[in-house]
Amino acid sequence: MWRVPVHLAIVGAGVAGLAAARALRRLRFDVDITIYEQDERIGGRVATGRRAGFAFDHGAQVIKTPSPGVERLLLEELPAGELRRMALPVWTFDASGAISPGDPALNAEPSWYYAGGNDRLAELLAEGLNLRRGVRVDRLNVQRSNVERSMEYYLRAADGSTVGVADVVLLTPPAPLSAAIVAASDIDAGLRDQLLAELRCAAYRRCVSLALAYDRPLELPFYALVNADRAHPIAWLALEHAKGPERCPPGHSLLVAQMAPGWSEARWDAPTDAVAPEVARLAGELLGADLGAPLWWERRDWRHALPDAGCDIEMLNRAGGGLLFAGDYGGQGRVHLAIESGWRVARWISTML
Repeated sequence: MWRVPVHLAIVGAGVAGLAAARALRRLRFDVDITIYEQDERIGGRVATGRRAGFAFDHGAQVIKTPSPGVERLLLEELPAGELRRMALPVWTFDASGAISPGDPALNAEPSWYYAGGNDRLAELLAEGLNLRRGVRVDRLNVQRSNVERSMEYYLRAADGSTVGVADVVLLTPPAPLSAAIVAASDIDAGLRDQLLAELRCAAYRRCVSLALAYDRPLELPFYALVNADRAHPIAWLALEHAKGPERCPPGHSLLVAQMAPGWSEARWDAPTDAVAPEVARLAGELLGADLGAPLWWERRDWRHALPDAGCDIEMLNRAGGGLLFAGDYGGQGRVHLAIESGWRVARWISTML
């Protein structure tokens, strides 16, 4: 039994958390929702960098719409004036750098992006939501409320201060970060051990992502290259200027190189000025072009880039009582999977209250 209205705290303003809040606001008007995000930026891996007139997606490059619900969200429910469909295909390459046309079936699937940057998706999802940026939640303290069989979760910062109180808490950070919050919390020991055992099943690979700007145009018949055999230092190479004039000044080119896990691990602590020239050389060799020295480069390190192994989020939500979970770590890391995970937990919450 919960009080009315029920207070829901969502930890993390990535796509899963934002999608959950937006869906639950429709399903249950009596649920009071607050989202806590430790950064000023929202969107998680849907991240856009901007510099000197350039804009680049150094996280999720495109958004797929394999389900009618996600397609309807992007094209009908959210403002779609800045939404664009990628016109060029993705090609593949192997360890030797040999390039081949990509899978026709995969390239036939719609891929979408926002003209000014994919972080626009997060801002659109967040419109009208109670979002507290720059507020970090490190642990939860559970106390019995005045309502029979109901518990209250006190959201604590690292210094022990209370940043919020809720009847239900939804954790949406990557599994290792959610596990750290669970491990530090004073929930039932048996439940904590059960949740941690499942969360630790999720394994992530790291990724160093570099944006490289050039003062010359580069036109090719593809938008991006993906390493099919996972045996090249570059995992993904995108031509961000192919997304339109909002991404790049005229007469320039903009590349985003997302590096393979082994390469990224080996150079994780190396300074950017030491690794960027190597990335630029590898990108030029792969494209078969003498690009020259970049005008500038910008690095983003993704410690939890994509899950290699997931966990059973449905089991976590069955076990957790008023502590719930959402995110794309139930399978492959994709924007649409994060959205759908948020929707599923929103439906769960709407029926459990």
